[in-house]
Amino acid sequence: MKEALRTATGESAGRPAAAEPARRSRRTRQRYHWRDTVAGYLFIAPSLIHLLVFVVGLMIASAIYSTWRWDLLTPPVPVGLQNYIDLLHDRLFWLALRNTLYFVALTLPGGIIVSLALALAINTRLKGMTLFRSAYFLPYIVSMVAVAVVWRWVYNGDFGLLNWFLGLFGISKVDWLGNPTTAMPAVAAMFVWKNLGWNMTLFLAGLQGIPQHLYEAAALDGAGRWRQFRHVTWPLLAPTTFFVTVTTIIGNFQVFDAIYLMTQGGPGRSTQVYIYLLYNHAFRFFNMGYAAAMAWVLCLILAVLIFVQFRVLGRRVQYELG
Repeated sequence: MKEALRTATGESAGRPAAAEPARRSRRTRQRYHWRDTVAGYLFIAPSLIHLLVFVVGLMIASAIYSTWRWDLLTPPVPVGLQNYIDLLHDRLFWLALRNTLYFVALTLPGGIIVSLALALAINTRLKGMTLFRSAYFLPYIVSMVAVAVVWRWVYNGDFGLLNWFLGLFGISKVDWLGNPTTAMPAVAAMFVWKNLGWNMTLFLAGLQGIPQHLYEAAALDGAGRWRQFRHVTWPLLAPTTFFVTVTTIIGNFQVFDAIYLMTQGGPGRSTQVYIYLLYNHAFRFFNMGYAAAMAWVLCLILAVLIFVQFRVLGRRVQYELG
């Protein structure tokens, strides 16, 4: 009877038998796909849990703390947006922000120019060049504590190496870290030297990614080294320059260890930068709510700066790459 019904409806007897392996294969693929999905989530689970707990969770907690007045010892008192309002009327807040902008203005152009110049100088296949690249990169991986100790000796006003060198030319001694005028430039110079190797490596990677035939074509057209750099190297380094600029601004806005180890905000608050003031409020005055508000204001400032960079420099990158 079933065979007659299949015949009457035009269904062949062999079609279901042929479709059964296809259905079985589809179920097998779905099972393996589900198994691979579960395995993938299990592999990323430790990092995902760390991200949710120690990054997202702490950011949410910090946002809540910024609406409290809390010293870690007594129960917190909700104050709403009062901490943010107090920031706008805090003279030290504006001083620290101005000093931070000054520090970024000192370190950003110099760091990019010097690191690019070094990358251009060592972008050769000469024998022993690997040793020079390692030597330039070495300060970046050295501890900031060790670097600060060495540079404090270099900047020492009485027997420092820098004053000794300047004395050879008849220049009188300068108290580099004790003078409000020279303290910030001195720390900025050390900071640029410390991070020079990282930016140099990024520029070197960008230079080695430029096709050699472009330089050969430019040379055939009569372009010298400067014109090759202006019309070939610099435009094709636009993505690398953009990345270095963004990361340098973000990192230099958060400078703390160099200031803490070399000047501790002095002399006369001339090196009182934003994060050092935040540190003082949080771990010296135990004003945790105020410090959390400062952290979120800094986050907002960096977000605005990054947005502007993507709008301005990002368009330039797209224009240079055509």
